[in-house]
Amino acid sequence: MKPEPARVLQGVGMTLVTSVLGEIKTAYGQQTVTVAGGLVFMVADEFDRAADRLVVENAIVRDILADALSLLSPPLVGRVEKAIATRADSYKVSALQAENDALRGALVDVHAAVDAIDSDEDKAAAQAFGERIWAELVASTRRREFATRLG
Repeated sequence: MKPEPARVLQGVGMTLVTSVLGEIKTAYGQQTVTVAGGLVFMVADEFDRAADRLVVENAIVRDILADALSLLSPPLVGRVEKAIATRADSYKVSALQAENDALRGALVDVHAAVDAIDSDEDKAAAQAFGERIWAELVASTRRREFATRLG
C-alpha cells in the first residue's frame, strides 16, 4: 500500500469534522476541532498543488525580470541577473520555494525601481511593467486560494 498524502489528509480532515466533532462537549473544543479539520483540508490542497504552482510562478516571474533588465540601472541588473539564474536543484517544494524567494526578492526591487522611473522616454514602459507586475501579484494570490474555507 502506498499512502497518498493528499488523500490521507482529506480523510483525517473529514474524520475530524464528521466524527470527532460530535464527541467534543465544549464550544471551544468544537471550534478547535473545526479549525483543525479545515487546516488539514488546506494542507491537503497545498500538498497536491505546491510544486506545480511554484514551477509556474517561478517561470512567470523569471520572464518578467528578464524583460525588465533594459529598464534597470547597472547595480540592480546584476542582482536581477543573479536571481534569474537561480534554479532549484530538485522538485522538492523547499527547493522550489527557495528559488521563488530569490525571484520574488528581485521582483520587489524591480517593482520599486520601475515605480521610481520618471523620465519621459521610459515612463510608459515603466508604467506597463508596473501593471504587469501587479497583474502577476494578483494572479499569484489567486493561485494560492483554497477550495476549503474556514468558518
